[in-house]
Amino acid sequence: MKTLHILALAITAVLASSFAIAQTATPATGVKAAPRIDANADGVIDRTEAAKMPRLAEKFDQLDTNKDGKLSASERPQRMHGRRGGGKRGDRLQALDTDKDGRISRAEANAGNAKFAQRFAEMDVNKDGYLDRADRELRMTRERAAFFGGADANKDGKLSRDEFAVEQGARGAERPAPPRTRRG
Repeated sequence: MKTLHILALAITAVLASSFAIAQTATPATGVKAAPRIDANADGVIDRTEAAKMPRLAEKFDQLDTNKDGKLSASERPQRMHGRRGGGKRGDRLQALDTDKDGRISRAEANAGNAKFAQRFAEMDVNKDGYLDRADRELRMTRERAAFFGGADANKDGKLSRDEFAVEQGARGAERPAPPRTRRG
């Protein structure tokens, strides 16, 4: 029994020291930090800042939907799981944007997939007649508010780890199980 305690203490000491070393480790020499695009930290990216990234500079006019010469947070492309546009679904949505203005009108939706056209009104959250980043952001804001409202059990305006874990578990239980695939 005494040997077990000594072994447990030794393992704890090794883990604690490796954690401390990891916290104080310096970055490898020769590794450059990613350049900050918004150099002046004003919250928008202008043409000179976008020039640092050729792919962004190339699409600057297309992304600048309000044509003010700056890319605000709502106009900038977002990365999803390391892929631009979210992969196949993003490609399909881009294909529906026939006039390439960065948003999908009702006419574009009607010309595309019939199921998509039926869901247009539901997806057009701000009811402006277009599907764009503003609709996605508004939907996400509403979903976050609903999550927070459901999770904040004691209604103190704060989420404890326990409240968060309970809500995550409840939402996980509500989700349908993924379809099983045969292995063979």
